[in-house]
Amino acid sequence: MASSRERVARALCRIGLTDAILRLRKRGPAVPLSVLTYHSVANGPFPGLDPDVVDATPDDFDRQMQFAARHFNVVGVNEVIDAVNGERALPGNPLLITFDDGYKSCLETALPILQRWNLRACFFIATDFVDERRLYWWDRISYLIEHSQRPAVAARKAERRAEALNAVKNTPGLDIEGFLGDLAAECGVAWTREVERDIADKVIMTWDEVRALRAAGMDVQSHTRSHRVLQTLAASDLAHELTGSREILEARLEEPIRAIAYPVGRAIAEIPAIRKALVEAGYEVGFSNASGVTYRPGSADRYDVRRLAVDPELSMELFEASLAVPPLAYTR
Repeated sequence: MASSRERVARALCRIGLTDAILRLRKRGPAVPLSVLTYHSVANGPFPGLDPDVVDATPDDFDRQMQFAARHFNVVGVNEVIDAVNGERALPGNPLLITFDDGYKSCLETALPILQRWNLRACFFIATDFVDERRLYWWDRISYLIEHSQRPAVAARKAERRAEALNAVKNTPGLDIEGFLGDLAAECGVAWTREVERDIADKVIMTWDEVRALRAAGMDVQSHTRSHRVLQTLAASDLAHELTGSREILEARLEEPIRAIAYPVGRAIAEIPAIRKALVEAGYEVGFSNASGVTYRPGSADRYDVRRLAVDPELSMELFEASLAVPPLAYTR
């Protein structure tokens, strides 16, 4: 049975109101700024890894980008930063397309589709995983639980996965390596650097591939070093994650890094210590996720530029209507 949001979206599309709203907005002032969030575009998750990182199939992403090209003025991250700084106005109906983490599908699958529609996007990279050829902690959790033969784990895989993810996302000062080592022991799954590197090389971009994205005209910005949830970190760890990531990216790309997307996407607007750390690390804007749109970029909170999450269950009608009428979009 369709949700109420889905029914409204279908009705708006059926009577042509979605297209009408977006055509009108494209000719008017830059209200609002919409920012889409993706992680991976694929026909399914890599076997055994986190199933939730795939946000669209290639066919769905192609349809979504065709829609974006028809109805929006797609902008780059520097244009958004300049608008937030009050240095220039955005065009009517502006849209920024973003990808978090650094999956290979960004280069292999998403980039050709973006190029087909003459669009650009911004890719936020968690640098330690690229540097060290390590697997993202959420994928490692899924791998360990999925491969466990222990009855106590195998009987409740979905619950155990959710518990482990929540622990990493919400426990202040958590020793993640120690936590994941304990999880491997609980699951009875052998985990070595060789196993990890082999999987990481299959799913995570190398620096040459990140540079290839940049050479293709895409933007590359920061997603911290190790994708730690900022709200769980002490001040010294914040500096390591924020300043460290920016410095690594600037060394690898030989250009300034001005923006960051927060791991897990939680807004930091009410947390002075994190705001202070962002300023000290040299970031000019910060992006949250699944939080809505930014109606007045020139007067917005520069560390709470909002984004709309994309989901593989999102119908094309709801995707279109969510961009035309932002309250229909998924928000936390």
